[in-house]
Amino acid sequence: MRLIMLAAKVIVLLLGLIAITHFVSVKCNYPLLFLSEVQGESMQPTLAPGEWIVCVRIGWQPGDIVLADVGEDNLVVKRVAECHGQRVHLTGDNQQISYNYRVSPQQIKSVMVCRLGLPVLFGTRAVAKSPHATAVLNRNRRKPR
Repeated sequence: MRLIMLAAKVIVLLLGLIAITHFVSVKCNYPLLFLSEVQGESMQPTLAPGEWIVCVRIGWQPGDIVLADVGEDNLVVKRVAECHGQRVHLTGDNQQISYNYRVSPQQIKSVMVCRLGLPVLFGTRAVAKSPHATAVLNRNRRKPR
């Protein structure tokens, strides 16, 4: 019973730290921490629509799942397939329906560090872009003045 209580306290503490970091960094154009709800099917089976992910603005490498600004009204969640010079190839895990992108390294805004199995009451929406995805990003970020 003590072990369960300790685990619950650790989980609550970690979620609290994630929430604090999110709210503190939300004043940035691209915050240090993103809590994003995946929309669309292009990252299945790795990420399902409606799943929440935690993304942090850190360095990335091929194989990482990232949030990228591809110049549309929304961020996309994709996997870094490869990098050649100043071009990064982003792909979805569901190759049958996924759009692929070639972007600059500066367009990659954050890297997925974990998935949350709990409902989250705040955050962003990132589209796992496919021809069938129609969800729009709600970034919850402030525009620079």
